Amino acid sequence: MLNYLVIGLCLALLISVIYFSIKPIGMGIEARRNLKDTTPDDIDEISNNSQAKLENENGDKTYISDEIVKLNKLKSEGLLSEDEFKKAKEKLLS
Repeated sequence: MLNYLVIGLCLALLISVIYFSIKPIGMGIEARRNLKDTTPDDIDEISNNSQAKLENENGDKTYISDEIVKLNKLKSEGLLSEDEFKKAKEKLLS
């Protein structure tokens, strides 16, 4: 009888761990999809500067990583060339 109780408790714990891990795993998969066009160098720079903030003309603060992601989107849409992208990214990081 005690064996069934232990097995039932283990199964309940396993199910609860799976239930609570589904959302973070889904968020990770979605983030991967969003960064699929980003090069490894861009990912390293974004992760190294993820907490750095910029202050624009209006005094609003934005994250550098958000700006790099926006630049990458413009590059992938063909609105920025590779050289323009690199120059803008270097300007943000300096």
